[in-house]
Amino acid sequence: MMSWAGALALAALASGCASVAGGNTQQMYVQARTAEGTAVDGADCTLSNDKGSWRVRAPGGSSIVRSYKPMEVRCEKPALPQGIVSVESGTRAAMFGNILIGGVVGAVVDHASGAAYEYPEQVRVVMGRTSTFTLPRGTQPGGYEPKATAFAPLNDADAVPHLGPRGRDAYREWLTRPFPRAFAVAPNGHFFTAWSTRPQDASLPTDPKERAVTGCERSAKVPCKLYAVNDKVVWDAEPVLPPASAAARVAAPVAAVAAPVTGVAVTATAAPARPQPGFIATGYAAIEDVDALPYLSDRGRAAYREWLTRPTPKAFAISDRGHWWAAWSLHPQDLSLPTDPNERALLGCARSSGAPCKLYAVNGSVVWKPRETP
Repeated sequence: MMSWAGALALAALASGCASVAGGNTQQMYVQARTAEGTAVDGADCTLSNDKGSWRVRAPGGSSIVRSYKPMEVRCEKPALPQGIVSVESGTRAAMFGNILIGGVVGAVVDHASGAAYEYPEQVRVVMGRTSTFTLPRGTQPGGYEPKATAFAPLNDADAVPHLGPRGRDAYREWLTRPFPRAFAVAPNGHFFTAWSTRPQDASLPTDPKERAVTGCERSAKVPCKLYAVNDKVVWDAEPVLPPASAAARVAAPVAAVAAPVTGVAVTATAAPARPQPGFIATGYAAIEDVDALPYLSDRGRAAYREWLTRPTPKAFAISDRGHWWAAWSLHPQDLSLPTDPNERALLGCARSSGAPCKLYAVNGSVVWKPRETP
């Protein structure tokens, strides 16, 4: 006569036959970039984990076998240093349903085969760097949701930066598409619209956010960014002046935007080719003391921390309304903005704030004078 324990064991084994839908394979798409962000075409990449090894010519993708162990992506191209990314896997959401429906035995089987885990569908390798990408456990690739930035109303197609008339028409058409959806743009005017989790091109990611960026970068050959996701604008880059406004700004000087600490007014005219010297450290605070910045929210302080990692020449401007602007290099993505980071930070901050701004830091020094009003 079978014991209750034996019956329960058989029941567990019987119920444990269930497995995570979709099996233990997935697509991975690899892109290669230089440290400056330029796309690298034709890089030879090898993807490898404990389940096997796969060859990809970037940009390109391959079907790979999932595992709970990391996937190493190693890319090489003559005349460029090797790039390596160790990609950690994440637990698939379907795994939790399998635990509830398929039982503990089914979960163990999925763990061993790799079906319980998933890698991000898109991997970016920077040539000359060794890095690690970790997908949070308990989430699926693309499970992140960018925060709304209030850059512009969702339906305002004229506010989308970089686009021409064709791109704005495509954005209006994208607004009629169902969720999930995403819209990505590039500084050179390219764009990509994505919706649903079933792409027509099987080499593209199923997640619309990743698919929009990947598709955009394939055509643009430069880095792209998400402008909108579902029902919110998530764009956090520099706003762009309409062409007429930009032309007017270059054609003739206008009123001063703000007064930097040197007392020289910065106007919205064409920028000089080099940053202007003369900014003096005030001793207000240490350059790395993020908490010393006045007016800013946590998001603004996070932006300042990120700005600290940027190369010189660079400048960071703030307003007493809590707005800020971070600028670096002599090559702005928006060509309507000044090349000088000092002027660009002041102008960008004044645009977003609607009020004059002041420079807080320039290069490696704090130049803020708290007793001066903007």
